[in-house]
Amino acid sequence: MSTRGLIAIEAADRSCRSIYVHFDMYPSGAGVCLNAHYNTKERIEALFALGDLSGLGGRLSNDDPEPDAQDVCHAYHRDYGEELCPPRVWADAGEMLARAEDAYWAEYVYLFRDGKWYVNTAYCPKEWRLVEEVLKERNNG
Repeated sequence: MSTRGLIAIEAADRSCRSIYVHFDMYPSGAGVCLNAHYNTKERIEALFALGDLSGLGGRLSNDDPEPDAQDVCHAYHRDYGEELCPPRVWADAGEMLARAEDAYWAEYVYLFRDGKWYVNTAYCPKEWRLVEEVLKERNNG
């Protein structure tokens, strides 16, 4: 069973670009990884250059010197020889969230906005919540 999701970055005009990730996109997995290892625009752009992913890891490749990261991203294009699926462009985060479940069967959508990671659920959208707050609640509950 897979927990699918999207990882997105918001531009100054509020448009978004996203990539798809097939496995382990729940907050205690992907949320922790994004907060720890993809917290700069440069690092996120390097992640997006891989295109759609089978799995998210803290390291972009085996040669990535990212400190304290153990898992490596598994990119469909680089690692499985599939055609590169570049980031998809959305008019805004609302459009992306509204289409995420139908287009990708995504359960979670992560958005890098104003230097922080936010998360929402595609199947039952609410408000965008800071990943760090969601993780705190889960650890305290």
